[in-house]
Amino acid sequence: MKELEVMSIRRSVSNKSPQSLKVSTDVRRTNSFSLLARPSRPGDRLTVEVLQALTPYKNGKDIVSEASRDLLLNYLKMEPHVHEIFFPEETLDSRLIRVDTRGFPSDKLSTALVAEVISKTKDQYKFNQMIDKTALSDVLHDIYNSLHWKKLGFSLYTELYPVVVKDQKSGVCLLDFIENNGHTWAEKLVSHIMEPKWTTMWMNRIIRGLWSEEDYNSEMNALFVKLHLLDPQSVIPAFQFLLNQRALPSVNLELATRNYLGGPLDSSLIADNVKEAIQKTSVPLNVSRLSLNDVDVYHGVEVDEFIVTECRNIGVWSGKRADNSKISKARDRCCLICKDCKIVWRNLIHHMTQDKK
Repeated sequence: MKELEVMSIRRSVSNKSPQSLKVSTDVRRTNSFSLLARPSRPGDRLTVEVLQALTPYKNGKDIVSEASRDLLLNYLKMEPHVHEIFFPEETLDSRLIRVDTRGFPSDKLSTALVAEVISKTKDQYKFNQMIDKTALSDVLHDIYNSLHWKKLGFSLYTELYPVVVKDQKSGVCLLDFIENNGHTWAEKLVSHIMEPKWTTMWMNRIIRGLWSEEDYNSEMNALFVKLHLLDPQSVIPAFQFLLNQRALPSVNLELATRNYLGGPLDSSLIADNVKEAIQKTSVPLNVSRLSLNDVDVYHGVEVDEFIVTECRNIGVWSGKRADNSKISKARDRCCLICKDCKIVWRNLIHHMTQDKK
């Protein structure tokens, strides 16, 4: 009887053991598979060295500044009085929603920028003579040297910096650090620059002539922008530390006073849109294009109205008018119509021939 009980116990254990082994094997496979399949998170690649190496400068150019200028141009194109005439297909960049544009004379600059293109365009209708170039130069100078220009530049720059500045190898951007306890990373970065080896590194660069004092100041202000975005309260301690480093050049805190947008905008970027508006033709509403009489055709009617209203409001209209009225002869219009008819008839015969084949 006891032997039967022992045999039953052994059988029960032997029946359960394969199942338990199977379960444990599945667990191991699942864990190993999940470790291999799990994508690396940005937090796995975040280090102080990567954070310190992030820079807006590439091949001697500030890529964030260039991106800010492009975004500003989109903002100017969306001004209603220029958008409808010159940039009807332009759409608003969603990033502008978070940019502080209060106080900036965007309507004035958009008008002046279009007027600058008109003044430089040598068209046969003499629209360029309608612009007072001296007055226009004064208007643009005042805007590009104003406090509002710097203020908007700082707002655009700090909006784009976190996503534009990236580490080339890992693809990590500053936004990854900001979203992962930014204030903690700011503390780590400040501690990093306070290490003696960091100061020694910059001393060697300057002594060997690899970096000038101007370059050093530019890099330090890029550092201040980085700290400001991570934690604004970390900027002053870092600035005070750099001021006390006698071995390094004196540094200026230009966080909010620097001209992040740079010089004047390139009006040639919108030249094609303005020229297209100038070449746009229109005829009186009560005249048919099939009329046998001579018809007055007007070019750039909306551009003419733009100059005598919007340009006059900012004081850059010269008082002259364009010679944009041209007489369209009936025979010229008939030639065009006949030419179009021949093309249509030739295509029709071609299709009929193909159908017969």
